[in-house]
Amino acid sequence: MRLAAVLLCAFVATACASYPDGIARDQLPAQQRAALDDEGLGLNWRQQENPAAVVVLVHGLNLDPAAMQDIQQLLVTADMDVLSVSLTGHANALEDDARLLQFQEATFAIWQEDIRQAVQLAGQRAAAVQRPLYLVGFSLGGLLSADYLVSQSSNSAAAIDRMVLLSPAISLRWSSYLLYPLQIFPDVFLPSVAPRVYRANDYAPVSAYLSLYDGVNQFNELAGQAANQSLLNIPSLVFMHSSDELVSFAGVREFIDEHQLTQWQFIEVDKSEGAADVLDHVIVGPHSLGEEAWRSVSQQMLDFLNSNSSTAGRQPGSR
Repeated sequence: MRLAAVLLCAFVATACASYPDGIARDQLPAQQRAALDDEGLGLNWRQQENPAAVVVLVHGLNLDPAAMQDIQQLLVTADMDVLSVSLTGHANALEDDARLLQFQEATFAIWQEDIRQAVQLAGQRAAAVQRPLYLVGFSLGGLLSADYLVSQSSNSAAAIDRMVLLSPAISLRWSSYLLYPLQIFPDVFLPSVAPRVYRANDYAPVSAYLSLYDGVNQFNELAGQAANQSLLNIPSLVFMHSSDELVSFAGVREFIDEHQLTQWQFIEVDKSEGAADVLDHVIVGPHSLGEEAWRSVSQQMLDFLNSNSSTAGRQPGSR
C-alpha cells in the first residue's frame, strides 16, 4: 500500500507539472545529438593488468549508474575488470533533456541490445586474458542479466560463468503494475520520487515502465520453455529484502523452485543501523543497506565469485 500511495501522488503531481514538454532531438545541442548516436556511450571500463575475472555490472530502472559505484569498487578492489553499463536513457554523459529523450525512446529490446553489446565486449576481454565472465545486476539489471541467458543465440552468446542478482525484477509485486492502465498514455511523464542521489532522471515516461512489464513477461515466457532451463541454471547468487516494495520476494523464490534452478542460491537481506530512508528494494551499497549489512552482502558476493576457481584460467567460449 505504501508504494500505491507513492505512485498515486506521483501521478497527481504529474497532472500539475509543466515539465518536461516538447523535447525534440533537433533542438538539442550538436554535441548532445552526437552523443546520442555514440554506441559506446553507455560503457565504462575499469581494467586491471592481470584481472581475476571480468564482470558486467548493470543498474536498475531510472537508477543513476553512479549509484552502483560501491559494487563496482568492491569488484575492482578484488582485482576484477568491471564493465559498467549505462542503459539507454540513463547515461551521465548526456545532459538532462538528451537523457530524458533517450529514456522516452527506450524499449526492452533496446536494453537487451545494451546488454548484448556489453557482454560481447566483456567476453572478448575475458577470452583474451583467459578469465571467467560474470554478470552482476540490480533490479532491471538483474532481469536483463538473467534474460541474456535465455534470449541470446547459443551460437553467438558469450558464456557466462556466474551471476549475482540483487532484487532482480523477474517477478513483480502486484502493486508494481499500478501504472499498467496508463498504457494508453505512454508519453506521459511521472516525476521520480527516489532520492536525487539514486535517480538518473527527475522524470520517467510511462513507456519505460511498460517496457519493464514487457520484459518481465517475455523473460518468464522464455524461462518457462524446458529447453531454456539448463541455460538459466548457472551458479547464481540472489539477494533480496523480504519487504521489497517492487519485486515479489515470494515470487522470486517460487520462480527458482518452479524452474528447478538448483545452482541458484537465495539470500535474504536485512538492513542494518544507519541505512538511509529509501525503499527496501534498494540494496546496492552501505548508504542504502547500512554499513554492517553491506559488509555481509559484499563478503558473500566476493566469496561466491572467488569460489569459481574451477573455471579460472579457462578460455570462455560459446554456449
